[in-house]
Amino acid sequence: MQPATPLPGTQDLLFEAARRLRRCEATLCQRFESKGYAEVIPPAVEAADVFGPEAFRALDRNGRLIALRADFTAQVARIAATRLSGMSPLRLYYRGSVVRRVSSDSGPLHEGLQAGCELVGAAGPEADAEILALAASSLHALGVQGRISLGSTGYFSALAAAAGASPRLATALNDAVDRKDLPTLRGLCEREVPPGKARDAILMLAQPPRPQAEARELIAKAEGLAPSEEALHALQRISAALAAARSLGAELEVDLGEVRGLGYYTGIVFNLYAAGAPRPVGGGGRYDTLLGRVGDPRPAVGFSLDLDALVPLAC
Repeated sequence: MQPATPLPGTQDLLFEAARRLRRCEATLCQRFESKGYAEVIPPAVEAADVFGPEAFRALDRNGRLIALRADFTAQVARIAATRLSGMSPLRLYYRGSVVRRVSSDSGPLHEGLQAGCELVGAAGPEADAEILALAASSLHALGVQGRISLGSTGYFSALAAAAGASPRLATALNDAVDRKDLPTLRGLCEREVPPGKARDAILMLAQPPRPQAEARELIAKAEGLAPSEEALHALQRISAALAAARSLGAELEVDLGEVRGLGYYTGIVFNLYAAGAPRPVGGGGRYDTLLGRVGDPRPAVGFSLDLDALVPLAC
């Protein structure tokens, strides 16, 4: 007997829901292409080492370990580093579904719908600003009022290194910063981080995001506490992206404690928020080392949109 419902973590889209999705996809494709981005359609299955531990893996008939698509960015990086090697800059976009494990290797699956863009071969703050502007204008094209929360994964890494944090401590600090849990963060610092600039800078990471009008003051204070050249450089990249993105059509804020990511981000990172959505509706950042893992090394920056969250809000 056939099951009456799809597997947990997946969904059927029927009639009007399907039409709304296609309308939103068409709007985004038009927006992306108007900015010079060309579509790529990666396969739904890849060699398992393309993706991280969140991927669903299985053995094929030849004994090869394969995985369902868990992340478009990793696939686009593979395409750009191999089939499109030497071509820069590349402006690529995609749309489709990803399948991830929610928690662990034995955790439940979740299928999500995404669309996004990747700018490959451009390293400067102008490229960061281009992606930020395109992400903001994409929300606007869907009729969604949004804001962007901008940070840098490199900044936290530099502070943790300057504090001499072990991998265990760095993970604990990361988790506390991500939750904006100041009491826990303060306790960890008092017990395990020596007094000094690194400790003071880490404690600043639990502050709430600041609107763009207050960002310069926040960054200046952080620069005064920067315990290393790496930390100072990360702050300077945030400042440069802000300066280059003055014409953004969405509210922009700075969150120095923005530490989330898929493990490959190396510079600016950002989340996209929309009125009426309880969680981020997208995000992205710079990943300058990912392409070099599979082929031609080139800098890159991009973003993805969570269509499951956006379609009910759009149009």
